[in-house]
Amino acid sequence: MRTKLSTPIRKLTVNVAAALGILAVAAPAHAAVITFDGLADGNVVTNQFAADGITFSSAGGQQILITAQPSYQSTPPNFICTGFASINCTGTVIFSFSAPVNNLQFDAVGNQNAIGTAFALADIYQNGILTVSNLALLVSLGNLQADHQDLSAYNDITQLVIHDNTDGAGTGYDTISFTQGVVSEVPEPLTLSLFGAGLAGAAAMR
Repeated sequence: MRTKLSTPIRKLTVNVAAALGILAVAAPAHAAVITFDGLADGNVVTNQFAADGITFSSAGGQQILITAQPSYQSTPPNFICTGFASINCTGTVIFSFSAPVNNLQFDAVGNQNAIGTAFALADIYQNGILTVSNLALLVSLGNLQADHQDLSAYNDITQLVIHDNTDGAGTGYDTISFTQGVVSEVPEPLTLSLFGAGLAGAAAMR
C-alpha cells in the first residue's frame, strides 16, 4: 500500500528536484572562429588564441607560421603553415585545446592532390586519450580552394595532430571553428546535504 506524502514532504521533494535541475544545467558554450587575419605575415603562432581555448605547435623543430596569400581561398589573406625560418607547409600541425571541444571544423587550403584522395592523416584525442589514429583527411575541391574538414562527429576533442602530408606543395589551415563548454556537476557537499534531507524525509514518512 502506498503511503501518501504529506504536504511539507511533497514541497521538499519538489524543491530538491528543482535545485538539482538548476545545478545540472550546462554552462553556456563558448564558440570560437580563428581566422589568423589579425596577425602579421611571418609571425610564429603559439598561444595567441589561448583566450579562445586553442594553442598551436608543430614537431621536428618546425613552427607554425602565418602566411599571407589571398589567392588561397578560405578567409583571405592569412592562414597557417609549418616551417622553419620560412614555410614549407608539409610538417605536423597540432591543435591543442584547453578544455574538450565539439563541432571542430577547419579549412585545408592549397591542396593539389586529386579530389577524393587523402592529403594528410589525423590523430584525434578525446578527453586526453588517443581514440582515432590515422584518419584520412580528404581533398574535396583541390585547385587551391578550401577543402573543408568537418570533425563534428567527434566530441570532447582535446588535441588534433595532422601528420604525414602527401601534397608536394603542402597544406595550409584556416578558419578553425569549435565550441567549448562543460556541464556543471552537483558539488559533493550539497550532494551529501540532499542525501541527508532524503533520509529525514523518509523518517518523517515513517
